[in-house]
Formats: sequence, structure tokens, C-alpha cells
Amino acid sequence: MEKKKQNKFFNIVFSVVIVVVAVIAAINLLNQVKPEVSIDGQTLSVGMTVQELTDAGFSVGISMKGSGGLDLDAQPQVPGEKYSSTSYYIFKDGEYTNVDFSVYNKSVNSCDFKDSRIYAFSFSSRLNFSDTEVSINGIDVGGMEKEEALLAFEKLGVKFDNDDKEEFLSGEYGFIIGKSGDYSFELETDDDKEVIESIRAKQRV
Repeated sequence: MEKKKQNKFFNIVFSVVIVVVAVIAAINLLNQVKPEVSIDGQTLSVGMTVQELTDAGFSVGISMKGSGGLDLDAQPQVPGEKYSSTSYYIFKDGEYTNVDFSVYNKSVNSCDFKDSRIYAFSFSSRLNFSDTEVSINGIDVGGMEKEEALLAFEKLGVKFDNDDKEEFLSGEYGFIIGKSGDYSFELETDDDKEVIESIRAKQRV
């Protein structure tokens, strides 16, 4: 009888621990800052498919020049569990938007390019191919002062490690990396390490 009581108590404690862990995991998931890019007020987010991007009225190109119009059906299939660093360029009304993306396919099977999912968006204010207005998670980072940009992302919940900031800022390119759960935001400063010139927002894979 005593052993049954002990087992019952253990089961109750174990169940409570599982529930607490699940709740904490759910809270952490909800608090993650998922990368989004807004182009002229239209929001795109990591995890969407290339087909969904084009359904939203954008076109895809493999060069910054031209007018996009990449034939998605003619692209090679993306192998299963494949993460690609290849940059594809986003066009709107025939003009490059200064935004590009990379894709992944976490399935064990290959998939059509249009069904692959976007895991990273990159934006650079160094380029000036069009007058499209671009923001990352509501932040207009192009030309923003470094400290101002860091504060804006920290207010969203992105965490920057002080040691990492110093380490990356002392490097040639001035990269600053912020993290939020499964996502990261890589900010790059200008030569003087004063102003943010580009950003890569991605799902960590």
C-alpha cells in the first residue's frame, strides 16, 4: 500500500513537472521575435514558401538587374533537408527591392523550388535599385545609428550579448548578432562602425 502511495505521488510530481516545462516552452515560443520584412507596407516572414511570396505580388530573380520573373517551375528541385545560402532577389513592379532571400527544405524528400520555405531575408541600404520602403520587424534600419538600432531590436525582445558585440565590432566588417530563440538578426555597420547598412534576419538552421 505504501509503495502504491509513493508511486502515485511520483506520478503526480512528474505530471506537474511536465506541465510546467510545457508551459515555459510555450511562453518562450510566443516570445520569440520571428523575422519579418515589410516592403512598401506588405509583410513577408520567414517560414513562408516561395509560392506564397509570388502570390503576394512579388517576382523572383537570380540577378539584381532585370525584372525578376524567374520561372519557378523551371528551377531544380530543392533536395530534402537542404539549406541553401544562394540568394534570390525580390522584385516589385519590375524593380529590385534591395531585399533577397534564401530557402530550405526540412522534409526528407525533395520538393519543387516554389514549395521550399524561406529561412532568411537580407536587406542592404548600400544598394539603391528602387524607392521601395523596407523595414525589418517594423524597424527602418537603413542608415540607422548603431546604438539606435540595437535599442530598437532589444525593445522587441532580441538579445545582444555584450561580449559578442565587442568581438564582432572589433572585426573588419562590424557584424553585430542578436538572437531570439530560433531566430537571429545580423546587423552590419558601415566602415566607421557607426551606422547600420545591412541586415540579415533568419531562422537558425
